[in-house]
Amino acid sequence: LEAEGLLMTIPQRGMQIAHIDISLIREAFQFRLFMEREAVALFTVNASDAELARLRHEHEDMLAQALSQAPTPEMEARAQNIDWAMHDTFIDALGNEIIAKAYLINSVKIRLIHQERFRIDGRVVPVMQEHLTVIEALESRDPQKAVEAISRHIDNARRLALQI
Repeated sequence: LEAEGLLMTIPQRGMQIAHIDISLIREAFQFRLFMEREAVALFTVNASDAELARLRHEHEDMLAQALSQAPTPEMEARAQNIDWAMHDTFIDALGNEIIAKAYLINSVKIRLIHQERFRIDGRVVPVMQEHLTVIEALESRDPQKAVEAISRHIDNARRLALQI
């Protein structure tokens, strides 16, 4: 993590998490967009119907819960895990260890940005709706439609991180 600039050793003080600045946000989201656009295009044509059904079921269940109940920390933690898992699924489906490792490092950066700048707290419904739009595009088996949907979703997250 230190080699990636995520942690810094400060003599006689210990480890310090990297400062989140505008440059880090822009670069991390640009990398994420670059990786996920290609991954989602391939996932659209290669994913099994069962995998798509699993994604839809997870997201519809989470959306229904969020619409019917007041948010709780547990609900938001579950929603965050569903969010991250969908993105990881696209990258993992590539079956490329080099890409997976590079994406993992960037995911740590994105999660640091989430911690400091914004969280899913209070945003479960719109995030699940955006994901369901992506899933609908995946189900259409139209790579361009899926790329456009994931691009909008990532751009929305990037804009949210930059505006706070």
